[in-house]
Amino acid sequence: MPTEDNDSSSFLDHALDVAQGAVLLAGAKIREAWSQRSEVKATKSGLTDLVTETDRGCEELVMNLLRQKFPQHQIIGEETSGSDKYELTDEPTWTIDPIDGTTNFVHRLALSCVIISYIVKKEVLVGVVYDPLADEIFWAVKGKGAHLEHGFDGGRTSAPIHVSATDTIPQAVISMDPGYGRDSVAVQRYCAVQSAILLQGVRNIRVLGSTGLNMAYVACGRLDAAFEEGSWEGNRGPKIWDFAAGKLLVSEAGGLTRDLTVCQDDRPLDLMQRSCFCASTSGLASEILDTIDQDIGKTEK
Repeated sequence: MPTEDNDSSSFLDHALDVAQGAVLLAGAKIREAWSQRSEVKATKSGLTDLVTETDRGCEELVMNLLRQKFPQHQIIGEETSGSDKYELTDEPTWTIDPIDGTTNFVHRLALSCVIISYIVKKEVLVGVVYDPLADEIFWAVKGKGAHLEHGFDGGRTSAPIHVSATDTIPQAVISMDPGYGRDSVAVQRYCAVQSAILLQGVRNIRVLGSTGLNMAYVACGRLDAAFEEGSWEGNRGPKIWDFAAGKLLVSEAGGLTRDLTVCQDDRPLDLMQRSCFCASTSGLASEILDTIDQDIGKTEK
């Protein structure tokens, strides 16, 4: 293992290799469980926030590998952290989402992924999103671009990816997820923003049910933007393990992220918040954020 600093180029290459190996291990377990109907073992923030035995098994696999390779590093895992608020320090830290899109997995919708990120001094340096059913690994290392790796006939091929050039809502396919919020305020906000975007003439709206795939798909141009609103106060919205890897993927692919808590600001996505927004271009981002800001304001009057 390289002995250089935790953010050196050679160390990040090593971290990427370990992360890719870890997601492949977890992905194999997910494929093995796919033919069996998964039993919901628990819920977290609410009845719609599901946990299966496969989630727990995959996280244990990944955590064991990371602890073996990097015993001094911190780890923030979805199943071990649960609904509690986590702490992100300047120390080398890994985030793990063993199955992003658990509801899809339970209902046998092939839209789930394993997500791993490596963070130093609160900056994402390595991000990996693996769709085990499509056998696609989306990965990025800070300063080295974003890539998509396919597995075909026992071999793997990798190629750079880039966001689309879409810069206006009528040309865009946008993913917006309602998340787990089912109270009247959350539902009203979601429906108001969805309605406003439809009235802007959006090409179409998608709900994938996976933050990791949403962001990976924006990074490779399959989607033009994706977002999910949330807050710690309302205990809803994605968390660091959902979007840290995607933040790097989108950025390295030429796109941008934004902090939804301050729509009229150019601040990038905040790793400690509970909202997620990414888009291919600044023009498209501005149109969508203006729409979100206006219509959330209307629902709060």
